[in-house]
Amino acid sequence: MEETIELRKLLEIVWKGKTLIAIWTIVCMLLAGIASWFVLDEKYESKAIVQVASAVQDTGIMSNYVATEFTPAIYAQRIQNKPIMQQALQDEGIKVNYNEKNLVAIVDADPTKNLVELKFTSSSSKEAQQQLQILMDATKQKMNESVQMTLQNLENTYKIEAEALTKEIDAIIEQYNQIIRENNLPKILILQTILNTEMVINISEEQAASLSNVNGNLQNKLLQLQSQIQTKSEEYRKTLANYQSVKTGLDSFKPDPFIRVIAEPTLPERASSPNKLLNLVIGLVIGVMLGLGSVFFRHYWRNSAVVK
Repeated sequence: MEETIELRKLLEIVWKGKTLIAIWTIVCMLLAGIASWFVLDEKYESKAIVQVASAVQDTGIMSNYVATEFTPAIYAQRIQNKPIMQQALQDEGIKVNYNEKNLVAIVDADPTKNLVELKFTSSSSKEAQQQLQILMDATKQKMNESVQMTLQNLENTYKIEAEALTKEIDAIIEQYNQIIRENNLPKILILQTILNTEMVINISEEQAASLSNVNGNLQNKLLQLQSQIQTKSEEYRKTLANYQSVKTGLDSFKPDPFIRVIAEPTLPERASSPNKLLNLVIGLVIGVMLGLGSVFFRHYWRNSAVVK
């Protein structure tokens, strides 16, 4: 036969143990209050909103490199880079250990907004605001340096490529000139090749005789060399234009248009943690649960019989 306990009986058990429940509740709330007011350190949270967008300015040939760096996701990763942020704080004379858990960077789900919400906690209101501003400035600087380093490497690449093309063009022209000299052809052909134009010239009888002796093989070789000179010269012009574009952009590049502070770091008016009221409520709930558990265990212990 199953033994049942009526609701009235349960309420009677709880009422009889009300003192024990009250004691447990008071003790737990007291411990929660002591921890909240005297044990746990207060934390203040400063907030800011940053917009990171590479499409706000046309940067020409540099656009791909700028677009790769200046994204909300890259910004969020860089501002949470512990070694760099620690160094930034030390450079400002702040002797604290940077904890990446104190900084929360939330990238807005809407890709058209390009927003990053920042939340930084510290032991005081002013420190939270000051340190968040330092971290934001350091992140902008590092992103700027990253793009500049990339552009410097690109500038050097174009410079080296232009120098290599110059040597190739010089070698081809020298080969072309040597053929002109060996076959006593009009030297004006050299200028014609360089300018890539047809010219009307007066030549001597000797040079005319030399031209009449030009066979198909020699003519093809000259045409091939002319084509190579023209092709390499066009490559050189493009490379030189890219080099000048990168060099000009590098000299004038600034990260400000791509990183805009929508909301400056706030000065917290009150501590964000610990949540003292919430901790008291948690202490209350835990105390009641422990009290009820103790009351029912005491009732069971007193009324249980050892079955032999």
